[in-house]
Amino acid sequence: MRRRIHNVGQVFNLPALKGQVENLPHGSSRAGFTLLEMFVAAVVFGTALVTFLPMMQSVGFQQRLTDQRLLALREAENLLEQLTPRKWSELTAEELGKLSLSENVKSRLPQAILKVDVNEPAEPAASKRVAVQLSWTPRSGQAPQSVRLAAWFFETKEQP
Repeated sequence: MRRRIHNVGQVFNLPALKGQVENLPHGSSRAGFTLLEMFVAAVVFGTALVTFLPMMQSVGFQQRLTDQRLLALREAENLLEQLTPRKWSELTAEELGKLSLSENVKSRLPQAILKVDVNEPAEPAASKRVAVQLSWTPRSGQAPQSVRLAAWFFETKEQP
């Protein structure tokens, strides 16, 4: 038969605990939490939860905006790269107005609008400035977002 030890102070030979444990009424021990301690813990947890949830919603919204912006930048960059092999005579506003967005961008950017501008500055060197602007509205009631990339193309002499 096992001997049951009721006094922790006796086991570890701690005189300070001997008196505290021995002074408790028979059958009572301080093994759990009081109702007040549970209430305080619930209030602290509730307060942390109330401040944490809106912060997480804000972080999620900012992450979605960042993802949309990155997607728009990649699409604008891809469109400019598609223009690189084109002939000089094809870099006109009419021809570039035929460019369209990829299906991925159309599905992931709400109300996406593509605008391509071509400017030919009056400089000695024959050049064209092509600007690709992609705009979208993240959610209804939110401010429209946009990205704009520009590239300069210079006329080159074709090799025979």
